[in-house]
Amino acid sequence: MALYKRGDVWHYSFTLKGWRYRGSTHCRRKSDALLVEERERRHAELGGLSRDKEDWSLEAVSDLFFTARGADKKSAADIAARLETTVRLIGPNMLVTEISPKVIQAAIQARRLEPSRRGRPLSNATINRDLIDQTLRPMLRFAAHNLEIPIKQIVWRELRLPEPRGRTRTFKAQELAAWRANLPAWHRPVFDFFVRYGVRLGEAFFHCDAVDLERGEVVLRTRKAGDDHVLPLLPEDVSDLAARIGRARAAGIDTPWLRQMKDGSLRPITYGGFAWASRKALDKAGIEDARPAHDLRHHAATEITRRGGLKAAQVVLGHASIISTQRYAHPNRADTLAALGHKIDHSDETQEKKVNENR
Repeated sequence: MALYKRGDVWHYSFTLKGWRYRGSTHCRRKSDALLVEERERRHAELGGLSRDKEDWSLEAVSDLFFTARGADKKSAADIAARLETTVRLIGPNMLVTEISPKVIQAAIQARRLEPSRRGRPLSNATINRDLIDQTLRPMLRFAAHNLEIPIKQIVWRELRLPEPRGRTRTFKAQELAAWRANLPAWHRPVFDFFVRYGVRLGEAFFHCDAVDLERGEVVLRTRKAGDDHVLPLLPEDVSDLAARIGRARAAGIDTPWLRQMKDGSLRPITYGGFAWASRKALDKAGIEDARPAHDLRHHAATEITRRGGLKAAQVVLGHASIISTQRYAHPNRADTLAALGHKIDHSDETQEKKVNENR
């Protein structure tokens, strides 16, 4: 027998005579949940639980799917929240064998009427993730392949709401220069780091201990797969960071990005402060349709892809899958013309030379 939590509620799971029984105890205290688990076990021993109905319900299959495919992931809390939303909108007692396109469409429409936590309408991308991409589609596939449950045929592309195509924002050299010139001097080294490495806003403000000066690299984060995203640093940046880290530690500051005040004291630069300053610099430079930090990631990713290829960009950006990196592989006009610049010499002299070389 076993108890496990999904959110604040305890769920039970036990096997009896080769059959597995799972469900919610609806209890927030473990002591109460243990009593419910024991009651359900005795009920099952007396034949009071219907194995077919219990296992084929959306709530039961959702519990099983989460335990098998979501509980051990870094994003387990997000997966659990989306599963709870799906179960709530469709109904916990709905049999998965009865889930049809019509049922899913009704859930999607109901979800569209619900506001986000900030009171704004939910985006199509959020609804697709909540009800299809990370819940129903993988869960029903799991039920069909692993539990041998007969699932209705569903054409998912006809149910998904349309999403805008992702953009890749790049900047001309003049734009980057104007952007940088309008930043306060203490923010410019951070800006340079963004432009070169394409880090996310939160990643740029790493802890001093995350930097390995001997190996010339910095650990930015733990990825969903569980491994670390390790960013290799150029030698000149290692030297610069070494000096910054020395000053930061002497001042009792845990980030290498510092601002020197008029009295000579040092203060850490925060990602919120950089974002605010970057936004003002964009306005002063007259650069439109640009985000204060994340578009620098797009720019760096596109440049790295052009110069070093997709694999190099994947390493720098920290993508677990190269599919995520592929959206930056958009050649501009200069790239296209350069690719078309190859020529084939069909002259008799050249062809005769090739024949002689192959003899």
